[in-house]
Amino acid sequence: MKSRGRYQESRLRSGAQWRGHINKPNDEPVRTSMETRRLILRPFESEDAEAAFVWFGDPIVMRFTPAGPDTSIEQTKARLANYQVHQTEHGFSKWIVLDRHLGRPIGDSGLLVLPENGWVDLGFRFAQPYWGKGLATEVASAWVRAAFDDFHIGRLTAIVHPENLASIRILEKLGFLTERRDTIMGMKSIVFSFRANDGETDSCFHHRMSSIGPEGTYTKACAASIPPRS
Repeated sequence: MKSRGRYQESRLRSGAQWRGHINKPNDEPVRTSMETRRLILRPFESEDAEAAFVWFGDPIVMRFTPAGPDTSIEQTKARLANYQVHQTEHGFSKWIVLDRHLGRPIGDSGLLVLPENGWVDLGFRFAQPYWGKGLATEVASAWVRAAFDDFHIGRLTAIVHPENLASIRILEKLGFLTERRDTIMGMKSIVFSFRANDGETDSCFHHRMSSIGPEGTYTKACAASIPPRS
């Protein structure tokens, strides 16, 4: 079985950082939406501000984010404008997450370039009524697949507050590894990472990413093909 060495293995092992562009063939279209079994994801639009303020302005939802909750809808509008600029520059950003059956906005998820760190960071959050349903795992696995397969990003990171146990479990479930503890953007954080070539075969990786169950569980049929990690 072919490994994911096509994602520039030598560069990844040397810790190559994000250089500000997508390594895509010129004739390959940039993805502008994604669907999972229960969710639809698309780039934010200006008209989404009122709906998004429901979770961006919620102190409980935003408890473990460095900047904390938005205090006004104007802050949310500015946030979405920044996401739109990022989308234009990089072809991906934080996207709004919709309930697939009702079309209702319920959260956001996506990838952001953190130029000061040289990272592409994975993030996800949902309005409180949608917690505990496996949706964060579902959307995060979709972004991992898109990052490696569609955007050809070599390495993803995720920064998580040490007390955010739910997000830590999701990242570990998807195969992210703990790199270190640090202070990122003023927040005590655990830095996780996931490289495009981590020893898995293509078929194993896709099996694991596509085997997310209703409660965010997955099968481990391919675990034997992954070498031990120190």
